[in-house]
Amino acid sequence: MASKSSGSSDVTQLADWNVDDQNLLAATLSATPAQRLAWLEEALQLAYACGALKPRALITKGDWEAVSTRPH
Repeated sequence: MASKSSGSSDVTQLADWNVDDQNLLAATLSATPAQRLAWLEEALQLAYACGALKPRALITKGDWEAVSTRPH
């Protein structure tokens, strides 16, 4: 995706966006929080399934409270 910089301005104008890119952006920005959460859950499942993420052990309530009450 090519972009054109507008001189001294920090604003970047995208020059080569096609219709598919614009539709994807519009769909992404209009997604509801529930849709975004569903997407995240699917992405995490895929990441675990392909080995990109390794499962972590759950922290117990007692461990959590011990960490959260420890002085910094």
